[in-house]
Amino acid sequence: MKITRQREVIFEILKKNRNHPTALEIFDQAKKVLPDISLSTVYRTLKDMVVHGEVLEIKFEGESKARYDLNRGDDHAHFKCRMCGKVYDVSLMLPLDLVGFKVERVDVYIYGLCPDCAQKEVMA
Repeated sequence: MKITRQREVIFEILKKNRNHPTALEIFDQAKKVLPDISLSTVYRTLKDMVVHGEVLEIKFEGESKARYDLNRGDDHAHFKCRMCGKVYDVSLMLPLDLVGFKVERVDVYIYGLCPDCAQKEVMA
């Protein structure tokens, strides 16, 4: 896999942002560093990074656009707040009791209210 300047910039954007951006959000940030980068380059690079395991593609129910998260190699799930729409990394307690199974990947999506929105709902 070829390490291009575009790939480096996208990697740094994902490394610095834990907000699970969409390809368009990554593109908007990348344009600030690489004004000539195209949206198709961002999509191709993200696809390649997903294939090579560098990046996780996250698809929540009800969202038409995928979000992206740097694969940090830790065990975590993704929590989406139904009120504000923010996505959070949350701890996932592993190992699971899967004797005899060879687990290659675990995807966990949790939906509910984040602490701020839960507090607002209680106050309402």
